[in-house]
Amino acid sequence: MGNHTLSKKRISLAGVLGRAVVWLYALVLLIPLYFVIVTAFKTGAEITMNPLGLPEKLQWINFINAFQEGNILRSALNSVVTSVTGVGLLLINAIILSFCCHRLRNRKIGTILYMIILAGLFIPKVGFVSQVILYRRLHIYDTPLAIILGAAVGNIPFSVFILAGFLRTVPRELEEAAMLDGCTDMQLLSRVLVPVIKPALVTVGIFSFCGTWNSVTGPLLYIRSEKFYTIPVTLLLNFTSTFTTKYELLFAGVLATTLPVVIVYIFCQKQIVEALGGSVKG
Repeated sequence: MGNHTLSKKRISLAGVLGRAVVWLYALVLLIPLYFVIVTAFKTGAEITMNPLGLPEKLQWINFINAFQEGNILRSALNSVVTSVTGVGLLLINAIILSFCCHRLRNRKIGTILYMIILAGLFIPKVGFVSQVILYRRLHIYDTPLAIILGAAVGNIPFSVFILAGFLRTVPRELEEAAMLDGCTDMQLLSRVLVPVIKPALVTVGIFSFCGTWNSVTGPLLYIRSEKFYTIPVTLLLNFTSTFTTKYELLFAGVLATTLPVVIVYIFCQKQIVEALGGSVKG
């Protein structure tokens, strides 16, 4: 009886310590968010004198100035076009590759194909010079197509990992019944499997969209014309210089352009958890 009580106390203590670690980690993550929100509503003088304190008066004018001086509306349109188009092409590529790996999973060629794709998760993202040369030869350098192409192929390994893992959780009887009804492979994919793996598609789409939306390195290397700048490049180049940085406008722009993505992420949490759980089970 005493050992059982002692064991329960240890489990309870471990649970309390685990929750404490989680809350501490969450607090650490919230500190940068607090800094961004507070700075976006301050004046330049308040940022210099009291960078962590609350503003005396909310400076809503910072958002207006950020949009006017930084041409954020034009950059937001560029980001929407490149992100949505790139992610759309990525989903098409990832669905087809995942379906091929799924249909060939019992064959050696399928395993090899899957491992080659997953190897991309462990290869560092290098070779920007070769990509610039390739884009110049394709005559898409300094055009939105350069960013779209990077988004369409850059996140394929992670996307295939999620989608292929989720496909393995689909009952085999469902596929066999569809084939007996006369479905071709493309009909099986489009009419049966895609609706079933919708949570995984939402997850892949959100992660890829956020990555493309927040990407700095690619657009900074591939784009030279200001009219094609995406939001991160605009914020980086228009509000920072060698000697000064307009932090109040910079963080106002960051907050205004990040909020829509955060809202979408919050509303799709259920699908994300379900898809990640399905990929791990698969």
